[in-house]
Amino acid sequence: MPNRAQMNAESGTQIDQSNWRQRLPERVVVWLPLTLFFPVGLMYAGLLIFLFALLASGDFSHKWQNIKRSPMLLPICGLSGISLIAALTHERPVGEFWSAFAHYQTYLFLLPFLALGAGTQQGKWAWQEKAQTIFFAGAVIAAALFYLNALKLLPKITGFKSYVEYNGNKSILLAVLLAVAAGWMISDWRWKKHQRHTYVVRGLALAFVVSALFLLAKSRTASLSFLVLCLLMLFRHFDFSVRKSMALFAVLVLMLGALFTMAQLPPRVTCFANEMSEVYHMNPASVIYTRAVCTVHQVRDFQAGKQVSEDGMRLEIYKNTSELILQNPIAGHGIGNWLPLYQAKARGQVSETMTTPHNDYLLYATELGLLGLAALLWLWFTQLKAARSMVGSKHYARAMPLLMLTITMMIGGMFNAILRDAVFGLAFMILLAIPMAGVEKSEHKNMKRHE
Repeated sequence: MPNRAQMNAESGTQIDQSNWRQRLPERVVVWLPLTLFFPVGLMYAGLLIFLFALLASGDFSHKWQNIKRSPMLLPICGLSGISLIAALTHERPVGEFWSAFAHYQTYLFLLPFLALGAGTQQGKWAWQEKAQTIFFAGAVIAAALFYLNALKLLPKITGFKSYVEYNGNKSILLAVLLAVAAGWMISDWRWKKHQRHTYVVRGLALAFVVSALFLLAKSRTASLSFLVLCLLMLFRHFDFSVRKSMALFAVLVLMLGALFTMAQLPPRVTCFANEMSEVYHMNPASVIYTRAVCTVHQVRDFQAGKQVSEDGMRLEIYKNTSELILQNPIAGHGIGNWLPLYQAKARGQVSETMTTPHNDYLLYATELGLLGLAALLWLWFTQLKAARSMVGSKHYARAMPLLMLTITMMIGGMFNAILRDAVFGLAFMILLAIPMAGVEKSEHKNMKRHE
């Protein structure tokens, strides 16, 4: 018969193996933010590995309780339910329906992450802390790749394609990720105490990422998002004092003055970033300024009834899509029907070949009606409410990152297909997991100001 020591050793081994298996999903998920900066296939592979790890970890009853306690469960089910009703009650276009229907289920991918809970270890959010650190490291790596490409040192291979040339939504996502990472870096800097040398390193990393964002990533949406995130830091305790409100008002006045000044300038030679760099050899700062002037001119010309260019055809898309919404505002036209309806309406116009309205608010209102738009806003309002409730709780360090991420999604939804494209949508679900996992509905009922 085995002695007591052998029995204890075997029991300890079983406990260790069980604990290792239960922690496996956390060990996988911390690395997912890094995959966002590389080809999308790597992100999909990481998600698949995470789901297998989650299934292998067991303890499904506890995981389901974590999901049930999350304030996100009800609005996620609400959006999926509305999309299902729309699928059953509207025409389903061949070749468009199933992919479009899948995009409306993007938020369901957040639920497996919420199943993990907060992952506390010695008073800290163990896996969230590591995931955020790896996200920062990924942003620094991405910034370095942008610099290498600017120096003509980056090879044009699959892994770096989105850094070498414009690659649609993936290139925009890289810029947005840099903006979010920079915002989170500032928030982490403000909320936590660090040693003096750590501040220097973090400051250099922040400058490294922000410079790449503005000078090399060349995304107006990402640049605007970062500026808004910086303004949010004025209200990091969600307080709106007279002094801070006046500072915000002064910034808005300066912005309006700059817009008015740019509107009076003569037209630019080109409005395409690639032509600015490759044909006219503009430096990065000139590219940023020229694109800003072009944007203002496009809005001015469109309001005056002039023909817009390919670079400014979003305004044409927004106008045509708004007219489609008015045809059936409550129930919408059905999932996947924006594309055929728009191509018929925009025949002969610059935007006829577009496959997305570049605006999630308009897309949801067109296909799901005002009910679908309300479901989308319910999701984002829940995230804002969760961020507010976290200020006076043990999760206060996650409040600003969640607020920043939600605001970025709301801004991105105005100009891009943030949830219409899985490249964007799944990336945001991975990032949302960091501040949202472990947040419970009960915390919303006891909001307190963090002093």
